[in-house]
Amino acid sequence: MKRFLAGLILTLPMFGFAQSNFHKGYVLTNSKDTLKGYLDYREDKNNPVAIVFKQEANASPKTYTLKDCAGFGIDEIVSYQRHVVNISLGTDDMTKLTEIVDTGSKREPVFLQVIQEGQQLSFFNYEDQVKRRYYILDKGEQEPQELIRQLYMKAGESGVVLTNAKYARQLMAVLRKHGKYTERLESRLGRLNYTREDLLKIVELINGQQLEKSKFPKTRFFAGAGINAGSIGFSGAHVLAGPDAGSKLSFGPTIATGIDFFANPAIRRLLFRVELAVMTGKNKISSPAVSLSFDQAGVLINPQVIYHLYNAADFKVFIGGGVGFNFSRYSNQKSTRYSKNFYTGVETVKTNDPNDLLDLETFYASFPVSAGVVLNKKIELSIGYSMPAAITNYALFNADKQQFRLGVNYLFGKH
Repeated sequence: MKRFLAGLILTLPMFGFAQSNFHKGYVLTNSKDTLKGYLDYREDKNNPVAIVFKQEANASPKTYTLKDCAGFGIDEIVSYQRHVVNISLGTDDMTKLTEIVDTGSKREPVFLQVIQEGQQLSFFNYEDQVKRRYYILDKGEQEPQELIRQLYMKAGESGVVLTNAKYARQLMAVLRKHGKYTERLESRLGRLNYTREDLLKIVELINGQQLEKSKFPKTRFFAGAGINAGSIGFSGAHVLAGPDAGSKLSFGPTIATGIDFFANPAIRRLLFRVELAVMTGKNKISSPAVSLSFDQAGVLINPQVIYHLYNAADFKVFIGGGVGFNFSRYSNQKSTRYSKNFYTGVETVKTNDPNDLLDLETFYASFPVSAGVVLNKKIELSIGYSMPAAITNYALFNADKQQFRLGVNYLFGKH
């Protein structure tokens, strides 16, 4: 089963290479014509430099670059506009800051992501490999202006970072221009963070409107059940660590629940999951000389990252991995030692020798990986494997637990 899961995870990336993610949308041509169709929209940290478009679902795709179109959008998800702008080059990476303020910039066309397009002000986002920046376009202006934040180190004091919050002064000027200035707002701007949420609140105030709430939930709940199969093994100076010792898979039930947090709620390719699972099982290992068994009931808290290699609407393929925090209770531990008198040939059996019984850890960490599919947006089928994890803490040997899991989850909420 372990080999099967490993092989499955190795072959799953082929789904990702073959798949596109076409969604209904439009391309705005240089002549301001709107082409309706389907766009291949990928989850990416940086703003795109091109988009793949086709007018019909079965048509041949065409790539539109910065030279080929004035913008594009995915219906009810995201939109971009092409603008020629100045782009600051100063880094936000604390490890690269110096005592000299980096005022360097470059000028080039980019696709700016539209956050809000209002009556007075438009608000944009642009991110590349250097950093994230925000832009505003005032009514009557032709070119968006970057809201500037500059970070630098304080001279003579290592580790102290200073901020030139030019963006606050820029917004102050816009507030005055549109008659929105108050002393209370001036005080608020002095504490304004360079984040989408804080800046958007000022833009909304200037526009006299609020950003329309997304119809895509950022989270969802799930619940499910399954079967776990576990085995134990020994390493180090222990009789059950020998080649003649073996442990068969033992099976037990699992119930689980949890919550998913989406990196991009509209696309849902990447998510962070927190799972709570309750499981029980039996464990047994034996050799010609000794056998050991015990029952185990546990609670697993499993934060993990899940990535959908194939991400169609009604069928998805995913892999995942994380860290498992296991809280276990043990019962019915039994040991049996077999010995034979060399002279008489009489065999004796000794049970529950204190030297053979284990002091088992009530808490231990594991490293589970998983793979599976999602059907019709609601049913999730998965197979998982937890690499051997120590459930004892002895100096000369350890007992390790490895576990497999088959599960089915029901995904709640709007999809």
